[in-house]
Amino acid sequence: MKRTLAVLLTVAALTAPLAGCSKSKPVTGTVVSKDTDHECKTKKKGKKRTRSCHTEYELTVRTKAGKEEEVDVSSSAYSLCTEGLNYPKCTKR
Repeated sequence: MKRTLAVLLTVAALTAPLAGCSKSKPVTGTVVSKDTDHECKTKKKGKKRTRSCHTEYELTVRTKAGKEEEVDVSSSAYSLCTEGLNYPKCTKR
């Protein structure tokens, strides 16, 4: 039992610094389009079913190099950034 706990704590300590890492570097550029995805999941526990839904907000940003990148943003950043504005500057009003 103590050995298992020690192994779990070691794994947690080694992976904790990776938890805050982003998959890619920050994107800067011009917002070219906006998109939302509404997703729902149903979980079944015994005879009870619970359904949870959430909305994901995405901006498509064209960088200076001409490449288009999709960026996940909060709902407030989504509403502040309209097409043609500079991202991430448009998120800070």
